[in-house]
Amino acid sequence: MNINKLYKYSALAVCILFLASCATSLKTVYIEVAKPSEFLLPNDIVSLTLMNRSLTDEFGNYPADSLQNYFYRRAFNVDAAVLDSSASDTTLKVLADLLFESGRYDVVIPEERNIPRTESYFKVLPPLDWDYVTEVCETYQTDALLVLERYTNKIMTDYMLGPGPYSDFHLASIDSKYDAVVKVYDPSREEILIQLLVGDTIFWEEQDYSSKNLFTNQLVPVKQALIETGIQVALELDAKLAPQWQTQARNYFVLKEADSALLESAIRENNWGKAYDHWKSILNRTSKASDKSKLEYNLAVASEMIGNLNEAAEWATQSYKTQYRRQTELYLYQLKSRKKTVDEFKKILSD
Repeated sequence: MNINKLYKYSALAVCILFLASCATSLKTVYIEVAKPSEFLLPNDIVSLTLMNRSLTDEFGNYPADSLQNYFYRRAFNVDAAVLDSSASDTTLKVLADLLFESGRYDVVIPEERNIPRTESYFKVLPPLDWDYVTEVCETYQTDALLVLERYTNKIMTDYMLGPGPYSDFHLASIDSKYDAVVKVYDPSREEILIQLLVGDTIFWEEQDYSSKNLFTNQLVPVKQALIETGIQVALELDAKLAPQWQTQARNYFVLKEADSALLESAIRENNWGKAYDHWKSILNRTSKASDKSKLEYNLAVASEMIGNLNEAAEWATQSYKTQYRRQTELYLYQLKSRKKTVDEFKKILSD
């Protein structure tokens, strides 16, 4: 994907989610707008190869049943590092999907993606050799190499019987403490662009009057807890590396003179240029101030969706002057906020 095109559209909020009718003379469209991350990579880094350097001989791909039985044999009271290779690999796969879906990066995960290491799992190793980084990026034709350098996972489980009003109840919990380190290597600059550390604890707790039902239907199995931890790590890394999206609403006025079928079809197809032209043609033959103000407001919204914030501000200002509405005033504040977000993107990309 062309990165400049991404920023034009994500920063100017043109991704339409759905259309909803209102009981008044307004209709609402819901859009996604992007927020920049302080860790966003330079503009020329468009594609990434993802590899895993965290796995050692201390890791294993533990079968779910065997792992669960290990915890049962210890009365579900365990406090230990559980290094599951599939959880670490899940982080890499999910992170790749998230980075790609953000629209910011193209990604490649090689089939042979594990970089051998002999040092213990908790260590962060010295940087990779630049000849190796260059070879990998040339092989997969990407701009940079993202490496999961460390992945640790400590599982703490607890089980107890507690007094209930009629009979004792069974209470069990799982704490999954994790931390992960990622580095992004740029072979052209021979520079580590960023090193990210994420760490926290995920907690599950359930209770039931039946121990069998508690562990069979209520509490997440240990293997699943490990996999969900890997997913959580990926989500946190993606939040730092990729633009994050939030839903916002935009309104437009419904006028008798307008062709509602034409407008709804154009907006549903994200063809705001067609909607703009239709509202502009009506404005040219309208003299009533109230209708002119509504049409100018609609043209402001269409301009924003097309990607022209300056023109959107001009139309919104004209609408405000033609006839004051609190809604128009609030929309001008929204446009100011959007402009600030775009400027933040530009600053990040120019640094």
